[in-house]
Amino acid sequence: MKPDTRALRKLKRKYSKNPDDRGVALVKKLLLSYSPGWLVVWGLRKFFVKTDYKASRESIKFFQLSNRAYGAGKRLRAQRLLMIALRLLGDRLPKSYISFLRSAIAGTLKDPTTRNSLSNSILSATKEVQVNVFDASHWYQLSRGLFSLGYFRAAWVARENSLNLSISESLKDDCSSTVLERGLQALFERGEYNKVRDILEQKQDRDFNLILMLDLIYDSLRREDIDKKSKYAQGEKLLNELIADKIVALVGPGVQDGLYGSEIDSVDTVFRVRFGGSEYLDKETVGSRCEIAQYNDISVIRELSARSGASEFFDSVKLIVVLADIPTTKLRNTQLVSVLLELPVYRSTATSGLVNLVAVIKNSPAQLKVYGFDFYSRAEQYGSYVLDFYRVSGWKFGANYSAQFRNGRLSNSIIAESFSAHDPVSNFCFAQNLYKAGLFEIEPYGKSILDLTPYQYVERLDEMLGDW
Repeated sequence: MKPDTRALRKLKRKYSKNPDDRGVALVKKLLLSYSPGWLVVWGLRKFFVKTDYKASRESIKFFQLSNRAYGAGKRLRAQRLLMIALRLLGDRLPKSYISFLRSAIAGTLKDPTTRNSLSNSILSATKEVQVNVFDASHWYQLSRGLFSLGYFRAAWVARENSLNLSISESLKDDCSSTVLERGLQALFERGEYNKVRDILEQKQDRDFNLILMLDLIYDSLRREDIDKKSKYAQGEKLLNELIADKIVALVGPGVQDGLYGSEIDSVDTVFRVRFGGSEYLDKETVGSRCEIAQYNDISVIRELSARSGASEFFDSVKLIVVLADIPTTKLRNTQLVSVLLELPVYRSTATSGLVNLVAVIKNSPAQLKVYGFDFYSRAEQYGSYVLDFYRVSGWKFGANYSAQFRNGRLSNSIIAESFSAHDPVSNFCFAQNLYKAGLFEIEPYGKSILDLTPYQYVERLDEMLGDW
């Protein structure tokens, strides 16, 4: 293997001001690149990740690197990185299970058509692993790793073991606040709302995020007065005025399976995720109006404001929502508001779509209907109008999507890796609980997904990914 001299020079520049940091980074780089797998694990655990918990967290990086090598057809590198990932989880996994995972990668690289049968075998093998070999955290890290390799149903088994253990661990009198929080998240995901409420009362725990969700589920949310001292007070007031007691359409960026333009444009307020201007919209499919536009980053809005025709765009939008803390509350006289919601999804962060959904619900609309939310059940994750928007001026939204998409879809390896970073099952179950509570309606395709059981949803993901 040739040394990655460009990467080494980059590291050297990065740490040149601090010799200690530079030395640590270079040693770590050399260790990872050239040493046998067992030595990499020994070095990481000896010098960098000295606790079992930190080692298990580090494992996901190697699962993801194995995924990239797998997607690139590099069998030996994929196997080596997978071995490092599994060893970082500890020595309690059966050697036969580790060997089987490695051989599965080798087999599917030679013949992708065998992937489905091997996926069934890995599912069975994961079910046979004794639950007590790991605690809840280690099982969850294994599930993330299996997701990153595309073995979704096996990942589901590991994840279920994690949920069960989180619940049992949280019921112990001497459990830590973190363990309690994860157990409550697991109970909420499974719809055990009364248990969540009872434990919160018993432990005298004032978890704001869980209490907010319970209030939404039980339809007992109390409208709170807006903090007039907040720098976002005007934006929060306008957000509430545009949503409270109104018929609202929340339009996501996913593929639409129908012509909903007239239906969307007929409501009181249209809330669009990643709106780039009406010129990018397929009006028959998704309509043309937009009162509230949402983005993850303020840099996107600044690029929009510098574009020709920007004045028309800003004149058409009444409010811009940003899912981050922002330094300003206005842009070209259009009000901005920051929405920061930490939702209690199990051991993961909520996707921007889920945050938008809860932000609207929490402002008490008379009716909320959702469009363009397919919960990652398609390889074509974005509608054509959104892809066109991404391509404008080479904008980057966390990544260069225009370069990653081929014929409207991402590669299987990128999809699988994204599932390890943002747990799709946590977000699906959370949205499903809100849907079952009657807090929103959704167009037919989205409904067909939310009507699935969580395991059927995972099967749908597995079917979507197919062979590599």
